[in-house]
Amino acid sequence: MECRTKRLLIRDFVETDREAVRGWRSDPDVTRYLDQPLGANPDGWFDAVLRYNAQTPRTSHDAAIVVRSTGQVIGWIGVSRSFDPASGDLVIGYALDQSAWGNNYMTEALIAVLSFGFGKLGARRITAQCYVANPASARVMEKAGMKHAGAALSADPALGHSVRYMALREEWRRPGRRRLGLALVLTLLALVAFPLGINTLLHVLQRPEAPTDARLLPWAPRGDLAEDQKFIAEATAVWRHETGGGMPGRLTKVYAVWAGRVGDGRVALLQGIGADGHALLAQVSDHGSPPMLRFDRQQPLVLEPRPAALVITYAGDRGASAGRSTPRSALVRLVLSPTDYAASTDHRARADGSGADRGRLTLWRRTHEAPLGTDSEWEELRPGQDGLTATWAHQDRRSPYGSIVVFARSEGPAESVSTVAAAPGRLVAVRPPIRLADPTWGPRRLDLDSYDDGRAVLARSADLTARQGLEVALLASERDPEGRLAMLEVRSAGTRKVALVAWSGGRVECVTTHDYPDLPDRAAAALGCLDPLTGTLVIGAVPGPGAERVVLRDAAGKRVMPEPETEPRLGRLVAASLRMPVIWSVFDHHGVGAGREVLAVSETLRPPG
Repeated sequence: MECRTKRLLIRDFVETDREAVRGWRSDPDVTRYLDQPLGANPDGWFDAVLRYNAQTPRTSHDAAIVVRSTGQVIGWIGVSRSFDPASGDLVIGYALDQSAWGNNYMTEALIAVLSFGFGKLGARRITAQCYVANPASARVMEKAGMKHAGAALSADPALGHSVRYMALREEWRRPGRRRLGLALVLTLLALVAFPLGINTLLHVLQRPEAPTDARLLPWAPRGDLAEDQKFIAEATAVWRHETGGGMPGRLTKVYAVWAGRVGDGRVALLQGIGADGHALLAQVSDHGSPPMLRFDRQQPLVLEPRPAALVITYAGDRGASAGRSTPRSALVRLVLSPTDYAASTDHRARADGSGADRGRLTLWRRTHEAPLGTDSEWEELRPGQDGLTATWAHQDRRSPYGSIVVFARSEGPAESVSTVAAAPGRLVAVRPPIRLADPTWGPRRLDLDSYDDGRAVLARSADLTARQGLEVALLASERDPEGRLAMLEVRSAGTRKVALVAWSGGRVECVTTHDYPDLPDRAAAALGCLDPLTGTLVIGAVPGPGAERVVLRDAAGKRVMPEPETEPRLGRLVAASLRMPVIWSVFDHHGVGAGREVLAVSETLRPPG
């Protein structure tokens, strides 16, 4: 089964929907009034649904309810033959994730399935029932055009009496269809007397919609001008005209991704499919005084991998227009995906009552890349009501490939990070050559200073200077009276290293790296960095999955770092006070040893020049 509405896609369940089903099927508030002949086990129910949907000939259709703008599975609606196949009757059941309540999604889905049942399945009568104690379900059926048909047999008498609702093929009409027909007649009559009224009609009939083509972003148009059809039509015409032969082919339908005001000007971010089948993204904005719409730029729209964010650039009358280079300073904003925008505004408390945000996304922009060894400066980018971040002025001299933005997602007690670069010359935020990422053993808590300063130090170190495509991940960080210490994982094509960096005040004291190609399989990682100028030995040790602590002893059996032994361990020592070599041992939470190795100690790396 497949039905489409303005906001929803209703389609057969697939295996990748299992996790979403577990969510609502395990919620007692959702399943309280559901008949459960297959039991309360969400996986058992889902396995049965997949089997029923695969039967031939098909006797039932159990479908996922999907929000088209985000791809999120928010519930279930099923239609099956009645116990008497000769009657031509169908029976409908449904359930909706609690997070989607209050949006009329269920009514919209039920109307679509009623139409499918009468049309594609040829039903003569479709029924559904609910407990009297569940009036919200009764309202859904009434709003969908079903009529009360008396009492019904309750599957669970403990929940009270049930009522049945019914729709007949010869009588049922989509709610509002008659009123729409009357409205069109009245509108056409009004157009005869008032020709200028056509703009009102076009506005009603051409409401902005999200594209359904798999080559385009399935985002509903956003922005304060997204419903201004005149502006969108003008921007589309500018795009078609200005690109001329440079466009891969004549565009078919054009969709607004975002349209609104940035500063004093109007900006439209558009997407469409060329005649050659390639997807394109383009920006059109106001320029000059009086303002006039001009084409800014376009680029191919590639959805694998899915863009983390789109980039809006507005330079007003400062020279960014067709055929001119991007100005050295421009106002830049990010357009977040609907799912990321929802996560960035999700303040729901965790189920354990801790009050921490669940799945929350925060964005941080690097405003200043500090000299080697000192903290960079960051500011939080808070999205507005339409998923658009705050505006900032991008300066080319700060970063050749764009302003650096870190996406930090809360995952319980830890945070997952990713990095993008937003540049005025591009419409899609890209991955920078050296970026922050999650560690193999991660994620850990976000420490932007250690993440980014460690990245800066490693990028300029002698053995990493020429590398591109580096991923820098934070394994552990710590502050002591002298400064900061950080242990990082460095990944590039075919290589994996662990790095140790120590700062003393604003100076880089010690930097070393060690190859760890087998890091995913190791019980721990440990290394030391010796600064021969000061005689300081910096040591770092981080346990892997299943390990509890790491104990370090020198050749005389003396414990290198005293209690507490809670891991990870980072510290500075006077090298002369130790008898080398240093041995590290890793233990699990039962105190059982899981590994023992000699600590790898190297002299500090020196930045080139």
